Amino acid sequence: MLNEWFRKFDMRGPVWPARARADRNTHPPNPETFERIYESATVKPPKITCGIQKVAEMAKSTHLTGMSSEFKRKALLMALNAVGTDEGAVLNDLVVRERALKEYEDSFLEEMSQFEASRMDQNRLQQAELDKVTSLIKARIQANLDDVQRCHREFRTWQENKRQELQRLTEAAALFVPREGVEWHEAENNIMPMRRPSGTFR
Repeated sequence: MLNEWFRKFDMRGPVWPARARADRNTHPPNPETFERIYESATVKPPKITCGIQKVAEMAKSTHLTGMSSEFKRKALLMALNAVGTDEGAVLNDLVVRERALKEYEDSFLEEMSQFEASRMDQNRLQQAELDKVTSLIKARIQANLDDVQRCHREFRTWQENKRQELQRLTEAAALFVPREGVEWHEAENNIMPMRRPSGTFR
């Protein structure tokens, strides 16, 4: 019976108005309440005394607890007749609400998809910026290491030049020291004349 009413009811046309694209891209979507969805739908539920929501509430009443489905059906039909509503109006109310919820769900899924795409675009831009900054920092770190290594190389070169300088100077100084009665020894790259115990410098 419900399927027959679904087929009769016109399901064409949007129910939930689309939101602004900027809002979708900027703010995370939050689901609306059912009442808000029904109130904002393009095709709103009919204003009847006893709609599908009231019928659902009555069906769960403690007065009908333990009763058979047939007894509940008859009791609900009696209640509808009492307020001047027929079952067709109630089924129409159900179809409209189901349509409103379905259209809102589709709209919300599209909104979430756009929001996700927007945030993923932001992440890609931020990742590119992070990669650029990381590359610059790594280059600075490597430059510091290169400076330290260059300093060590230059100092080792200076040490070698120092050794050669001392060698050159001591060799020149040795020309002024008579070799007779003098012993020479090398200590820490320095050549110093040592006087023999029995000799003297002239």
